[in-house]
Amino acid sequence: MSDKKNMIPIILSVCLTFFMVGAAELTGERELIFPEMTAVAIGVLTAPAQVWNTDRKRLFCLIMSAAVTGMAIVRFIPLPTVLQIPLGLAAVMGLIIISHTNFLPAISACVLPIMLGTRSLYYLLSVGAMTALTLLAQIFLEKAGLREKRPFIPEKTDAALIKLRAVQAAAASVLCAVPVLTGHPFFAAPPLIVAFCELTTPDCKLTKRLPETAIAIAIAAFMGCSSRLLFCELLGLPLAVAAALTCCAILFGSGSSGLYFPPCGAVAILPFLIAPETLLRFPFEVTAGFLCFVAVTMLSLRYPTKHGTVAHNR
Repeated sequence: MSDKKNMIPIILSVCLTFFMVGAAELTGERELIFPEMTAVAIGVLTAPAQVWNTDRKRLFCLIMSAAVTGMAIVRFIPLPTVLQIPLGLAAVMGLIIISHTNFLPAISACVLPIMLGTRSLYYLLSVGAMTALTLLAQIFLEKAGLREKRPFIPEKTDAALIKLRAVQAAAASVLCAVPVLTGHPFFAAPPLIVAFCELTTPDCKLTKRLPETAIAIAIAAFMGCSSRLLFCELLGLPLAVAAALTCCAILFGSGSSGLYFPPCGAVAILPFLIAPETLLRFPFEVTAGFLCFVAVTMLSLRYPTKHGTVAHNR
């Protein structure tokens, strides 16, 4: 890609991040910060080709349905969080299956409000608005000839796919249980669940780069926290500025390494949503948690589940 083709998607993604965090800061509504938006931007704007096998209509409907499902569980199913998470994972996996796509960031859209106990409709507003703006940016890039449109081929729904999604949901639920029960949910932060499901999908190319993905997640977590601590807590700059700088660094890092791993974007922006007193432990817990997910991923590679679907650009 030329410098122009590289820079314009990065500029658009950084502007979207600045707008999102700035709106949350100005209104005082932290629910407007949707970290997975940066992950979606990596997958549909800055990666050489769209990471997921989906079209825009399905992507938008799926991520909104997942967000509504997560909030509905919080509002209407009065169970402990540790029991709400498996319900959310089961529901969102069902939504992914019936959408005939492999758009796994929908998992984070569902699980994040459950972990945070989000009841505010501002969350749904942010998910809808930021996803729509990201997809509009994608349309602009395609019409400008700066990005090639990827054809959508519906995923075949068969018993093997249903079994895969069920196993992923069950494994993620188990891995989330201890962190949630002990009050350390960052060990199983929603972007890590998305990463785990991406990596345990058969023929995922990134399984050959597991050490690099672990390093990328760790760097993203430390970068997001250090950026907020330095620019916001110490220098008093707006959150939006620090978040935009973090997003810019992550995107340039992805481009220079050739490792376009969308969960890194969400991990880097998540520190701008959490309480300031948790910033020092966030990167260590996220890194340790991801290593646990990687360990389970390696076991799944050693004892693979048979699955007939074709991998898509991983």
